Amino acid sequence: MNNKVMSAVIIDDEPGAIRALEADLLAYDDIVVADTQTSVGKARRSIMRHQPDIIFVDVEMPGTSGIELMKEMRPLMGSNMHVVFYTAYDKYLIDALRASAFDYLLKPYTTEELRAIIERVRDDRRSGRGVAQPQTPDVVSGDRFAVQTVDRLMLLRRREILFFRYDESRCWVIVLTSMEEHRLRRTTKAKEILAMSSTFVKVSSNCILNIDYLASVEYTTLRCVLFPPFNNLEIMASRRHYSEIKEALKLL
Repeated sequence: MNNKVMSAVIIDDEPGAIRALEADLLAYDDIVVADTQTSVGKARRSIMRHQPDIIFVDVEMPGTSGIELMKEMRPLMGSNMHVVFYTAYDKYLIDALRASAFDYLLKPYTTEELRAIIERVRDDRRSGRGVAQPQTPDVVSGDRFAVQTVDRLMLLRRREILFFRYDESRCWVIVLTSMEEHRLRRTTKAKEILAMSSTFVKVSSNCILNIDYLASVEYTTLRCVLFPPFNNLEIMASRRHYSEIKEALKLL
């Protein structure tokens, strides 16, 4: 048991979901639920009044989403306030990360998943860091990436990503090592892809390659030769981006 008691506020438009989470939090001696709210308007006042250590907020709230509520309240919240978004829909993961979520809980959650979040809050408080800095929008942890396509949210490891190509419809397509292709949202920019990993390198204006799979670059043709079984793919570098490839290879 920790000596320092943490207060929590639960915001969800479903009373049943509030009761379930409140009951699960009873297992933690160092957490006291200070308030629960089912409306955004009352939630604003509750947060200002209680200044809780943890806010559990459902993403899909009537009128204003939980994400928009937290964006609005963030400047008014203390540095030790931890926001945990929870929802039945994983499509909100990226938006939650961009809204500086401390963590993200997918309904229906398991007791182990809830415990992991509580432990992370405890560790953060013990370290004296305050709220952890939000992760970059498309990075979940380590070498795992959350990638939004036009029809789904994909959680991928770096080794599963072969390259990205910019197609005739003017959007990026991710090509996996399984040779599956998934079209990314039209708003996805090259700089966002490049920011995901130092091994993602722009080899031409329409191709970003995971250079973990790059075996060599032919001098005369600038053809990128990949390791088997991908060595038959035709990926051409441009003179303009050749220096970027050489620089990236020096870092590996």
